[in-house]
Amino acid sequence: MLKPIVAFFERKVPSRILSIFIAYLVAVIPLCGVLFFFFNQSRILFNDLPSVRGRLNEISASLFDWAGQKFNLDAESTSQWISDNIIAASDVPIKLIQESVQSTGYILANIGLVVVITYFMLLYRTAFKNFFLAQIKPKNRRRVIQVLEEIQMLAKRYLIGQGLVILILGLLIGTGLWLIGVPYPYFWGFLAGFLEIIPYVGTSIGGILPFFYMLMVSDNLWQPVGVVVLYIAVQQIEGNIISPNVMGPSIKINPFFIILGLFVGGIIWGIAGMILALPILAISKEIFRSFKLTEPLSYLLEDGLSRKKGVFLSQFDEDKYRLFNLFFEERKK
Repeated sequence: MLKPIVAFFERKVPSRILSIFIAYLVAVIPLCGVLFFFFNQSRILFNDLPSVRGRLNEISASLFDWAGQKFNLDAESTSQWISDNIIAASDVPIKLIQESVQSTGYILANIGLVVVITYFMLLYRTAFKNFFLAQIKPKNRRRVIQVLEEIQMLAKRYLIGQGLVILILGLLIGTGLWLIGVPYPYFWGFLAGFLEIIPYVGTSIGGILPFFYMLMVSDNLWQPVGVVVLYIAVQQIEGNIISPNVMGPSIKINPFFIILGLFVGGIIWGIAGMILALPILAISKEIFRSFKLTEPLSYLLEDGLSRKKGVFLSQFDEDKYRLFNLFFEERKK
């Protein structure tokens, strides 16, 4: 994110160090302002979290009373089931939020570490690139430089596209929540937009949070249901219209590898790994597409794999595309 900004200021300022600091002021401080806004709004919205249990108990009891009358359920066993399951489940979001607040110091320490590492990566980036190129034979360097430039363009397109998607989703969801009558609608809208960075998981959390919030504060059930319907509708619009047109086909990865990437990224690096899973997969697809041997892998990662299942036997059924040739050689007869 910072590299193009630093490169821009390097053309205006002779010092790379000064350019990096200016880039931080231009990009990082506003980002910190956005994060502070979300943390502050979250504190205001959830400062009465102990009331969640009572509210959920009230809603669950009314639902099971209705179900008991309709299906002749035993009132005592139903009440015990509510106590053991539904009410206990309400502790989960409370504990998650409490742990998030308690881990603020840990988060700040990590942010400081990221800032320091990012500074040195920006400062030494040309040396790192030259070292990498020195390990490659001169005849192959032009192709490698081309691949690196394509990766940079892909990363830039992903960042710009992701920013536009966040803006569109924030306005779209915020306006919908405002029409439904949800308090702080654009806070919830832009929160869902930012959470969309994590595919599937983030969008689900972005819809669950305002749903539970409306269960707590609303006197009727149509508003929480309306929130769910809104998020389902927006998710369909985002997946079929917004992202394909804004992000472009290069970012499209089939759902199996996205889920696998989220799982592996979460194990290796937690939330950060889940956020980076999609761009890393997109960059990997671009790298695979650039070399003959790995070109079939790029098609394996593409979206719509079921429609392209025949491409492997029709286009890549040759020795030069067989990955197993790296490990096994045919025995000469």
